[in-house]
Amino acid sequence: MKTTMKQSLLLLAGVCTSLAVTLATPGQALAAIAVQPLPTVWPRDFDSAQQRIELYQPQVEVWQGNRIEGRAAFAVGAKSATPNYGVAHFTARAEVDKTSSTVQLLDIVIDQVDMPATPSAAAGVKEALQARIPKDGLTTSLEQLQASYASTHEGSEPGVAVQNNVPNIIFAERPTLLVLVDGDANWRALGGTHYQRLINTRAMLLKDASGTLHLDAAGYWYEANSLDGPWHLNATPPHELVVAAKNAQTNLKSDPMLPTDGKKPAQAPDVVVAAQPAELVVTTGKPSLQPVKGVNLLSVANADHALFVEPRDNHYYLLLSGRWFTAASLNGPWTFVDGKSLPGDFAKIAADDPRANALVSVPGTSQAKEAAIAATIPQTATVSRKTTTLKVVYDGAPKFVGIVGTSLAYAVNTATPVIETGPSQFFAVANGIWFTASAASGPWQVADTVPAAIYTIPAASPVHYVTYVHVYSSTPETVVVGYTPGYMGVVVNADGTVVYGTGYVYAPYVGDVYYGYPATYGYGAGFALGTTVGFAFGFAIGATWGAPSPYWGPYWGGSWQYANVNQANIYGRWGGQATVTHASGWNGWTGNSWAGSSVSGFNPYTGAHYQGSRGAVENAYNGNYEAGRQGSFSDPSTGRSGAGRGGVVGNQGTGDYAAGGQRAGYNAQTGRYGVAEAGVTGNTNSGDHQAGSRGVVGNKNTGNAVAWNNGNVYAGSDGNVYRHDQGGGWEQHSADGWQPVQPNASQTQRLDSLRQGHDLGNARASGQFQPQRHFGGGGGRFRR
Repeated sequence: MKTTMKQSLLLLAGVCTSLAVTLATPGQALAAIAVQPLPTVWPRDFDSAQQRIELYQPQVEVWQGNRIEGRAAFAVGAKSATPNYGVAHFTARAEVDKTSSTVQLLDIVIDQVDMPATPSAAAGVKEALQARIPKDGLTTSLEQLQASYASTHEGSEPGVAVQNNVPNIIFAERPTLLVLVDGDANWRALGGTHYQRLINTRAMLLKDASGTLHLDAAGYWYEANSLDGPWHLNATPPHELVVAAKNAQTNLKSDPMLPTDGKKPAQAPDVVVAAQPAELVVTTGKPSLQPVKGVNLLSVANADHALFVEPRDNHYYLLLSGRWFTAASLNGPWTFVDGKSLPGDFAKIAADDPRANALVSVPGTSQAKEAAIAATIPQTATVSRKTTTLKVVYDGAPKFVGIVGTSLAYAVNTATPVIETGPSQFFAVANGIWFTASAASGPWQVADTVPAAIYTIPAASPVHYVTYVHVYSSTPETVVVGYTPGYMGVVVNADGTVVYGTGYVYAPYVGDVYYGYPATYGYGAGFALGTTVGFAFGFAIGATWGAPSPYWGPYWGGSWQYANVNQANIYGRWGGQATVTHASGWNGWTGNSWAGSSVSGFNPYTGAHYQGSRGAVENAYNGNYEAGRQGSFSDPSTGRSGAGRGGVVGNQGTGDYAAGGQRAGYNAQTGRYGVAEAGVTGNTNSGDHQAGSRGVVGNKNTGNAVAWNNGNVYAGSDGNVYRHDQGGGWEQHSADGWQPVQPNASQTQRLDSLRQGHDLGNARASGQFQPQRHFGGGGGRFRR
């Protein structure tokens, strides 16, 4: 019996009751569907004339650099017969694009196939499966792979010997700016004026002939007799002061510390200047305590940082840059607390509590474990040797000093980290790419190897962050490179939890210019990890009142107020000419480039995410399109169309499409269509398709249609295939079909862990979240 398009849609509606829509005309918007970003769905099917193979979501066992080892369940058989099941063990090269939260699995090799029910068929299926993997690999969600890896990974990540000295902790009860000065004050005369400028700060800070200090911040002028203040608002700054500050921008541009909209706030914030490591904690008025769900803890709900009270001893616990500090009162004195010494209730904070982000910084929690794993996953790119170039600028002649504990030296008088590894042998890092030269002045070329000695640079060195940039492989034309979040300051400490910064205080270079090194405090750095956001990192600074953004290393020359190092791609700075793959990412099925869809920024204390509305975009020159959120596309000349509130991407010229969430694609000329709850991809011209997680694909002219299962199939570490049944138990596939798994606590725990990782990754990949606050609900430093 022929299956019409309408009947197929009704079939899908029976599987997914939330899909309450009728396609009256091809391409009509699916207005009743929940908003979801585009997911990367499994299983994928690879059909031939008589045989069908379904490959289920990969499960990662080993992830080292850009190499992955794992296993995946599969189903194989004649299209009209009950399939057989097996486990494919594979290795692959992983090209990661964190901006779009995708992983391109390339050079996939099927090492082994297990088919317990029909062992004699394993060799043939291995050959068939290897032959059907697309030459350009498979794309999947980074969130899916990361959650999968966390569910199988044993042990802990190697830690860094960071410092945990207590910074100067400043509390305020109204909006306040923290202005950082990097060490002792260094003043330089402004020619033609009687003013001097403080050069080792990002702020515009001047001193007049009488010694009075003047600060331009957040659109207001302030003055004080010393850096320690107090700072007073100056409503009528002298004209010559304003002119001097404007002219000073020519040689060294300052950070205006304006709100995100670039406008002067209606009310001037207070100002605090700190010349030593400091962190500002702001409450909206007096601290307000609220109970934390399920535990004997109180939270300071109106604070802009994670701040708790343990009521049994009335001690405060404050989280700064991933480190815990405690005191008997807000006035201190504060002392560092090893995460393993926290009161036991911290590890029991409910995952759905507004303060749950703190779990990332509690050793032993699943959130801490996965965050540590996320900190080891690199952002990668393939770099052109020919078009990628570097020029290093020094303040005078290059000046090198030794790196303690190594035979290496680094240049102190440049913003670019340059390492001398031997006679006439120099290496430098710029925007995540290693370069090499025979002289400190260049010429520089892309490096295809890096001396092992560089990776012994200790955390005590200001150029330690270069040890998180790697070269993975090369060809005569290209080099594959990558960096982990440590390059931007996010490292794993000895407790196995992520922290921001090494905790060391590095002396800056101050000559005719100023070059600063990585700082740990002063930016409101924090982390989150949950069922919806995955692992997120960001700075709280700059959200409303403005404040200086980091200015060292990879942050140099950029605006990073909202940088989430796990959703940002430094390689995008090079543009398409230098990098073969870069920040624009890939289309998950066709290889066409597409815009990033994941969170592009994160404020750890307000919980705010920053990303585009996703709208509908199209490139008129190449036919690429993307309809996101409540969007649709159509092309009357070809008959191709698609609609969705989750998003759909494709290319009108090639017919390639990818519809995710709950949406549809259709070609009026060929009759081919696809509709899915989680996603369907394919080509409207050829009819080739991959569908996953409760969807329908077919052709209304031929009547062909297939309803997909829910992908709830798993590859066990023992080579057997399991599925989770509707009653909540487990079944194992055998020669007699699906059989209940006999109760075994250890085995059930492993399977439950696999399922949890699978479901968690899919939830994140599909973007099923609502913005929420973290660490309090009352505003703080960045509220007007």
